[in-house]
Amino acid sequence: MKKLRRFNPFRFNRSLKLIFQIFVLILILSLFTFVKFHYSESRAVKAATSQPIGEAAVAAAAVAATGNPQNAKKNPEVVLVQPINDSILYLINKKKLNVKIQNEQQFPNFIQHRLVILIQIHNRASYLNQLIQSLKKVKGIDETLVIFSHDFYSDELNTLVESVDFCPVLQLFYPHSIQLNPNRFPGQDPNDCPRDISKENAKQAGCLNADNPDAYGHYRQAEFTQVKHHWLWKLSYVFDKLEYTKKAADLAVLLLEEDYYLAPDALHMLKLMRQQKSSLCPQCSIVSVGSYETSDYATRSSVVSTNNWISDKHNMGMSIDREAWSQLKACAETFCKFDDYNWDWSLQFSGMTCWKAPIQVLYARTSRVFHIGQCGIHHKGTCDPSKIVEDVNKRLAGAKFFPSEISLESVGQIKIMPRPNGGWSDPRDHKLCMSFIQ
Repeated sequence: MKKLRRFNPFRFNRSLKLIFQIFVLILILSLFTFVKFHYSESRAVKAATSQPIGEAAVAAAAVAATGNPQNAKKNPEVVLVQPINDSILYLINKKKLNVKIQNEQQFPNFIQHRLVILIQIHNRASYLNQLIQSLKKVKGIDETLVIFSHDFYSDELNTLVESVDFCPVLQLFYPHSIQLNPNRFPGQDPNDCPRDISKENAKQAGCLNADNPDAYGHYRQAEFTQVKHHWLWKLSYVFDKLEYTKKAADLAVLLLEEDYYLAPDALHMLKLMRQQKSSLCPQCSIVSVGSYETSDYATRSSVVSTNNWISDKHNMGMSIDREAWSQLKACAETFCKFDDYNWDWSLQFSGMTCWKAPIQVLYARTSRVFHIGQCGIHHKGTCDPSKIVEDVNKRLAGAKFFPSEISLESVGQIKIMPRPNGGWSDPRDHKLCMSFIQ
C-alpha cells in the first residue's frame, strides 16, 4: 500500500512566494505599459497642437468625412497626405471629432423641426466666440441642430464648439482644405504659376497651370478658392450625405459664417417668413433674415420685401430648402465654371443664366443677422469684434422683437448680371467643385 505524502509547510510557502512574485511582475509590466501609452499620447497631443498642419488635421478630416476611422481610406472625399498616427486617431476620437451629435440626449426632439443652422468656419476664434454667445440667446436654438463646418483644425476652435451646451451640435471637417494639402492642389503647389506672371512667361517657365489664367490675366490663389469649394461641399454634405438630414424632404438650412452675430428672434423670424412664403412669395427660392439695409427696429421689425437675389444685398443670413438645392445642383456646372472665386457672385450668375427663373428672395428689412468681421481673407490686422458687437447691441436696444405677423411692403425687380471677379479659371478647381455634386 502506497504511503500518503506528508504535508510539507516549507514547500507550501515556496509556492505562495512564487505566486506572489509572478503577481508583482505582472503588476510592474502593466504599470510600465500604462505609463508608456500615456506618454505617447501626451507627445501626440503636443505634436497636434504645436503644428498647424499634420496628422491631427488629416485624422480630423478622415474621421469626420467617413464617420469611421477604419474606413477613412475608402472614402473618395478624403485626401490623405500622410499616414495617420494611431495616437492622433485616439486623440481625435476621444474629442469626438466625428459625425455624431453633441448634446443629442439633452435635446432629442431637434430632428423633428427640420431646420438646420450651418456655419462655415475658418480660424477666427474671437469672432466664433461672439457668434456662439449670440446663438445662446436665440429663442428656439434648443430645438435646432447647429452644424459647424471647419476648413482649419485647431484645439482652440474645437474647445469653443465643444463648450456649446444649449443646443444639439455637429462638427464637420472639409476634407480638401489647404491645411491638409499645403504643397499640392487644392493647396498651393510649388509648381503652380505665380499670381501675376504673364501667360507667355508662365509657359516658358513650364508651371502647372500656365494655360489657364483668369479673365484678368492672373493665376489661382488657393486661399481664395477654398471658400467657394467649402461652401458647396458643406451644402452637398448636409443635403445629400449626412444621415440625420439627407432624407428630410422639408429640410431648410440657414447659412451663417464665423463672423456673424444674431438677434434673439432670428429663428422666430425665419420660421414666420418660411411659413408665409407660399402666400407672400411662392416663387422665392431663398428666405433671408439678413439685410444690409438700415431700418428702424422699433417700428419696422415685422416688414419684409421681395426682390431678385443680388449677392451683395442678400447673401447674409440666407436660408435655402431642398427645392432650391436641387436647382443649384442642376446648374452646378455653371456655378463651378464661372470665373469668380466668390460663391455668392457665382450663385447669382447661375441663377440668372441657368435656373428656371432668376433667383428671388423674401428678406427681412430689419436684419436679424449682423456681419461683425473686420479681419479675414481680404483684411489683415488686429481682430477685436467686441466693439462692433457693442455697437450692434446699442442698435438693437429699442427693437420690438418677435413680431406675431409679418407684412410685405415692396416687391423689387433689380436685375444685375454679375461681372466675374476672376480667380477661378483653373480646370482643377472646376473639376473639384463638380465632384461635390456627383
